[in-house]
Order: sequence, then C-alpha cells, then structure tokens
Amino acid sequence: MAETCALPLKRLTLLSGAGVALWLAGPAGPDGVPEHLWNTLSRGEKDRANRFLRVEDRALFALTRGTLRCLLSEATGVAADKIAFAEGPYGKPCLAGTHGPHFNVSHSGRWALIGLSGSRDIGVDIELMRAAGGELDLARSFFSAAEYLSLEGVDREMLLSSFYKIWTCKEAVLKAHGAGISEHLKDFSVELNENGFAIHPEPDCFSPSLASVAARPVDVPDGYGGCCALA
Repeated sequence: MAETCALPLKRLTLLSGAGVALWLAGPAGPDGVPEHLWNTLSRGEKDRANRFLRVEDRALFALTRGTLRCLLSEATGVAADKIAFAEGPYGKPCLAGTHGPHFNVSHSGRWALIGLSGSRDIGVDIELMRAAGGELDLARSFFSAAEYLSLEGVDREMLLSSFYKIWTCKEAVLKAHGAGISEHLKDFSVELNENGFAIHPEPDCFSPSLASVAARPVDVPDGYGGCCALA
C-alpha cells in the first residue's frame, strides 16, 4: 500500500459501486513521471509513450499505465513490471495469465481515470471539455435523435457540460461492454436525470442488455467530464 500512497492518486467515491475502486491520477505535467513508475512499463509501453510529440501527453500516458500497473499489482500480488495484458476484439485491455479484477482507464488533458471492478465489466471515461462552439453539430452527427433534441432544449450556459455528460457516458457504457465506440454511438440514448444517467437502447441496438448498465457521473476536476459504467 505504501507504493500506491506515493502515487499522484486520489480515491474517488462511486455511488452504488460495491466492489468497485475508482481512482483519479494526475495532474501530469512537463516534468515527466516518477522513475519507479516509468520502470514498471513494458518496452512496448515505453515506445508508445515516446511517440507522443508533446511532453505532457507522453507524461500522461506513462502516468496512466504505470499507475494502473501498481494498482493491479496490489490486487493480484504480481509485481507491477510483470503484469501482462491481452486485448479484446475492440482493443479493450484485460489481464493475461493471471486472475484479477476487471479494469479500464481513460486519460485526457492532464488527468487519468482508472476503474477496477471485482465482478462486473467496467468502463470509464474522462474528457477535457473544449468549448469549440459546435456541440450541437457534433450531437447531430454522432448522437441519437433523442439526445440531440434534449441538447437543443438546454440553456446555452449548460450546453457544454450537458454535451460532455452524454459523451462520457456513451464512451464509458460502450467500453464496459468492450464494444467499438464509433460503430455504436447511435445504438442507444443517454437520458440525464437526478440519479445521473438512464440508458435507453434503440430498436436496432447491438445489445438490448445496455438498458441494465449502471452509469454514474464521476467527480472529476473543474473543466472535465467523467463517467463510470458497470455492465
């Protein structure tokens, strides 16, 4: 536990999340990551990190993967640098060669979100909210008709945050199912309500079981949107 406590890490509280651990890692900056985190990475992860052009992006990727390895090491008893990963059909990572929790990660801007679940498939998403001004155009292209109509009725000052609540929820839900993001964004609608989100599959949805997904907003830093979903 001492190694985890030394990480730039904050444990988050998730309502209705029994058996789920959710962590916020960061902020990543231009100074890179602690050496002990970098040393846990595989050669492939180091090569991937070094392909980022911006120092901050390189640091965030390395921070995310190194922190994930340390958390999985605590959960499995396997040394962080010995953790091995495999990929599902759409590239979602899972543990290879050892028993352990379901997990998922997301990173954007300077922060990363990491989720571990003992029994249910999990998806997380964090997004830096960029006020480009074209949220309704993006919703028309990528969201369901019901989601677009709901955003049309939102006050202008709430449009950006509402758009990112839907966006992060859709990504987290699809990641929990291990499904391709781009292919299935319009297969279901996200309804914003007092409890967070309700998921409504469309008639031709690839998986009607999406209706049973538990998706909740996550308390992320100002200027970000975040969601955690359990399938």
